[in-house]
Amino acid sequence: MKHEPITLGDVLTPVETNRLHFNFGVWLRNTVYTLSNFALLTAIFALPLWWFLMGPNMDRSIMLVFWVALIVLWLVVYRRLRASKLTHPKTHSLLANDSQGFMRDLRLDAKTVIIDGSNIYHFGRDNGLDAQPLGLIAHQLRSEGYRIVCFFDANIFHRLNEHGAFRSDQRHSLVLLEDIFGLSRDEIYVVPSGTQADKYVLDSLKYLPISFAVTNDQFRDYAKNYPTVMKDNQWRKGVVISNNEIKLLQHRLQSPIRLN
Repeated sequence: MKHEPITLGDVLTPVETNRLHFNFGVWLRNTVYTLSNFALLTAIFALPLWWFLMGPNMDRSIMLVFWVALIVLWLVVYRRLRASKLTHPKTHSLLANDSQGFMRDLRLDAKTVIIDGSNIYHFGRDNGLDAQPLGLIAHQLRSEGYRIVCFFDANIFHRLNEHGAFRSDQRHSLVLLEDIFGLSRDEIYVVPSGTQADKYVLDSLKYLPISFAVTNDQFRDYAKNYPTVMKDNQWRKGVVISNNEIKLLQHRLQSPIRLN
């Protein structure tokens, strides 16, 4: 009987339900490839040693041909073994790179706010407010019953350090982000180095049906890849400051966010 997905993990890892069904043919094939790979590697490394110790009078050309043949055979087996492993679906990047492990348990029926953390932090910097806007927005939306997920680019620690948010001798850790932005540990997601948070933000919106993003980035480069996410003006809430208040475009806050 098929069960409806309840959490983000249910949606992104449907193959896990199939792991209970043992496939003897696949197991046998992978076992043969693995054992053959090990045996051939052993032979490739052991053969020259055996020749040096036991058969120095053997024709070198025959020995070389036999050794090369073993290498070619190993390459064939190795490629098949690698191909058999690649047929298994990889874990989605949202779950694979989640060092906190909270994304998997996000419920699909809960309203969620996806904050583009680095973008909103830089918005605060540009307005002389540093981390204050992000923290105030997260606090207000949390009080309205939203689950908060805040994505940061990997360089967020370097940016904060450059701006004097913490001492240079302090270790980069999530505790710093918790303290600086007023976030909980299970609300913070720092994406891997060399990647941008943009795709993580959009993937979260794609798979979480009751969600919107808080960002001033319009993600125009991603429009073709995420047409169902960016189909109207409700998916993204821009941030502005007006009359000493932080406001979200396209969203009426239950209480105003006033700046000190």
